[in-house]
Amino acid sequence: MEGQELLRAALRGLHLAALMSAFGTLLFALAVAPPGLRQGLTRFAAASALTAVGFGVGWFLSQAIAIAGGPEPAAVLAVATETRFGQILMLRLLLLGSALISMRHHGIIALALLTLALGLQSLIGHAGASDSVWVLAPAEALHLLAGGAWLGALGPLWFTLKVLPPRDGRMACEHFSPIGLAAVLLIAGTAVVQAVPLVGSLPGLIGTGYGQAALGKLALFMIMLGLAAWNRLSLTDRLDADGDGRTRRTMMVSVGVEAGLGLLVALTAGLLASQTPAAHSNIDWPFRWRPDFAVLAEDDLRREVAVALMACGAAVALLAVSIVLRRGRLLALPIAAALAAWQAPNLSLLLVEAYPTSYRASPTGFAAAAIVQGQALFAVHCAACHGDRGQGDGAAAAGSRIRPADLTAAHLWDHSDGELFWWITDGMRGPDGVPSMPGFATVLNEASRWALIDAIRAENAGLAMRTGDAWPNPVPAPNLPLICSGLQADTLVDLRGQFVRVIAGSASANSPDVVTVGLDRTAGSVPPNGQCQAASGDAWVAYAALAGIGSERLSGAELLIDANGWLRALRRPGQPPDWNDPTTLAATVRRLRDQPITAALGGLHVHGQ
Repeated sequence: MEGQELLRAALRGLHLAALMSAFGTLLFALAVAPPGLRQGLTRFAAASALTAVGFGVGWFLSQAIAIAGGPEPAAVLAVATETRFGQILMLRLLLLGSALISMRHHGIIALALLTLALGLQSLIGHAGASDSVWVLAPAEALHLLAGGAWLGALGPLWFTLKVLPPRDGRMACEHFSPIGLAAVLLIAGTAVVQAVPLVGSLPGLIGTGYGQAALGKLALFMIMLGLAAWNRLSLTDRLDADGDGRTRRTMMVSVGVEAGLGLLVALTAGLLASQTPAAHSNIDWPFRWRPDFAVLAEDDLRREVAVALMACGAAVALLAVSIVLRRGRLLALPIAAALAAWQAPNLSLLLVEAYPTSYRASPTGFAAAAIVQGQALFAVHCAACHGDRGQGDGAAAAGSRIRPADLTAAHLWDHSDGELFWWITDGMRGPDGVPSMPGFATVLNEASRWALIDAIRAENAGLAMRTGDAWPNPVPAPNLPLICSGLQADTLVDLRGQFVRVIAGSASANSPDVVTVGLDRTAGSVPPNGQCQAASGDAWVAYAALAGIGSERLSGAELLIDANGWLRALRRPGQPPDWNDPTTLAATVRRLRDQPITAALGGLHVHGQ
């Protein structure tokens, strides 16, 4: 992140920290603190709210200038009045001002206003911009309120321990414990709800800046949780017998450290809110190996992995029991080591070699235009070695020490987009480390390398269709621009949720529950009402490749795309079944609905599909 972005993230985090402090302090004053401390804590809550206003104004101005492209007052005012960010932040500042006015005499009303102000944060972050806003926004609001109830209360808890006698301090800690426990449970539960769509996967957690920041936040949370447990389970009960004040001083230091970590958590939250979520970021895998559970599909290998897991689990359990019982450790240690040495190596079956781009997904959307572009690039840069059809029999293959890969082989689908991208980018090496294929990082830009992958997959899928009636691996229908009559759709993706019948040539009459899309070589014609027409001639070439039919012989061919966007069936020109017969078409659609494709195989991942 650049300096200005870091500044905005810091202002956002400090604004959030001050707001959580105001909320948590007032909640502590009303629900936990003895009457004698409430006035002082209310003043501290007011100071925190005023600080939140100051940082909020700073955050708004820096963000508004970035959005408007400059500090012109009219543009900044437009951000405040015409954007959701500005409108919600202005409402929050108004709520904070109202809470400040009512705090002294109407604490419950002030707390309600702070609750609403803190909860509004969920509408100007990733949750508010998500398609799952009605799930993520309430989860984030509860997450923030729980964080405020715990983190925001640490300041007043420290003050309470400082000024009250040991017995009263212990009672205050005990009264706060149910609030703290409920907050921790709510924080953990809502964090999981948010992490699933925003982080997306273990690779996203490890291989993106967003995921790494989330891991940092989790580490801070776990340290705070450990300190909180120590405070409650050990130090609190010893306060009554604290004759020399040592326990109280120790607990004050612990609570102070916990509060400092809470500030870091708020700053990390500001950083996370300023970054692209991991689920929508490029993943840079940092390790040489990655997990792969494909071996579990084979009985013998699955058995080996199961035995290894049980042996390692037994080793850990044996050590744990010996530590808890404080006996037998000298015997347990060598036995556990022997079990691990015997079976742990078999766990390597769950790992495969990885590359920095192993988890990256193609950004092309497997578009028809990308496939056609990739075909042209393949002819120029790849055919000399791999051959015109990709079978590894090009003119330059005879002089190669290692035969070029056969790109028509079925195992192509066992490799992810990211793996193929790495090999095209960095090249390949033989077992002795000597390069067997050059890398194209300096020859082709990223978009061209992704287009090559689309073309290779399309040709591979088409080859399988020359001898079969169905694609052996799930293949997404290439996206393409459309001209539609009577339908709200600009691309094929817009028709998701419906079966689509793609016809090469003149379209036929409409069919119930099936949208017809016509292809032609020139494209651009207006289709009949209720139908669509490809707006690009690339679609003809791309679908010919996937059908395994030459472009010159595609006319009259038909393909069925299911409601999830997968290519499911092909009718070759002049061959059955006759999908112009509504009964036959309906039976085919019904059969495909009853046999849905539930997941992609071989790591093919398509954004926007």
